Amino acid sequence: MTLRHDPADEPFFREWNEARRRENGGQRTITRSRKRSTLLQEHLGLHRGLPVPACLAVGSKGKGTAVAAATATLHAAGLRVGTITSPPLRHNRERVRIDGRAISQADYEALSQRAARALEALPSSDDGYLPPSGMYTLIGLSWLLDAGVDVLVVEEGLGGLSDDVSLFSYPVVGVTQIFAEHLDVLGGSLDAVAADLLGVIDDATERVVAFSPQPLQAHSRLPEHTDFVETGATLERNIRVGAKTACSLLEVSFPDRKQAALPNAEELVEKLILPGRASLHTVSGAQWCIDTSISPEGVADIRARAEGILRPGFRVLAAFPDVKDVDGCIAELEGLPVTFVGAGREYLNYSRSQADTTTQQAVHNAQAAGSDVLAVGTQSFAGELLEILEADTDRWW
Repeated sequence: MTLRHDPADEPFFREWNEARRRENGGQRTITRSRKRSTLLQEHLGLHRGLPVPACLAVGSKGKGTAVAAATATLHAAGLRVGTITSPPLRHNRERVRIDGRAISQADYEALSQRAARALEALPSSDDGYLPPSGMYTLIGLSWLLDAGVDVLVVEEGLGGLSDDVSLFSYPVVGVTQIFAEHLDVLGGSLDAVAADLLGVIDDATERVVAFSPQPLQAHSRLPEHTDFVETGATLERNIRVGAKTACSLLEVSFPDRKQAALPNAEELVEKLILPGRASLHTVSGAQWCIDTSISPEGVADIRARAEGILRPGFRVLAAFPDVKDVDGCIAELEGLPVTFVGAGREYLNYSRSQADTTTQQAVHNAQAAGSDVLAVGTQSFAGELLEILEADTDRWW
């Protein structure tokens, strides 16, 4: 969910919103419909084998960073790159990109009209809904192909096999960190999450690049030929996963393209603009570091990074909803002054952290204090902060 709502968003969320209305605030019993997604795929003329080379990024965290790095690498190879990424930060335009830039407002409205026409052409729903992430994936792919891209970089929306990205095959798959995330949707256990995410690796997959280490439940499902990325801090490793995924796709699908001049991981770290991924912002003379880590390991990593770049005595703003490992994340912030924030309360609960402050209030109080700030938590929280700070989220370089 983004802070900024656009009337053009409506078709993408139509069936999801209708399902929520039918449940009338009760337990969620209406689920994603694979049948309807397949009908939409067929209506759009999309097939399992995409007409241009494509790579896929899956994982519990770090996918957006990997996708940005893959996009930049393929663009540096002289290709016109179409990207599907999820979720956005400030505006849903960010979900569909060409050469690292979010599509324009006019193009987004055209995308919305395409989505509305497609919905009108489908039969009425009787077994679930078209998920927003799936709508953006399918409509976005159709639009990007019509725009004449040479190659596609696709990020899963929510899951692997259970997500609409699995309607397609990919010669190369990049895998970021996998942990117990979205258990209510992906099966209730780490084993189920790993099986769902890695189920997209099929007979058409020639190369797999993966973040290391992975839990046993994930590692055991990766093929023997997996190229593991083992060095660097979390951010740098995710960038390496993306860059290696892109290079693997070049080797498989564009063997005549020279790779000698492509940016290495260190150059990508300097080049990429990644709001919400350890991004630094000057706010009223203070430095703010904003990061979307939501696992204990990620929180520990960004704390160490913040201690190296922020002034001593920095404050922490944290948004850890109940669906995350709240206790584990809080433990990694021990000894720091922390304000717990409730962002996205319309669909997230914060009872475990007892967050009683809005993002707007937290920003106001932190600015008044004048100290440096580490803000860590969900994508929704980062999006709210970046909207308040009017940060540029439209371009990756």
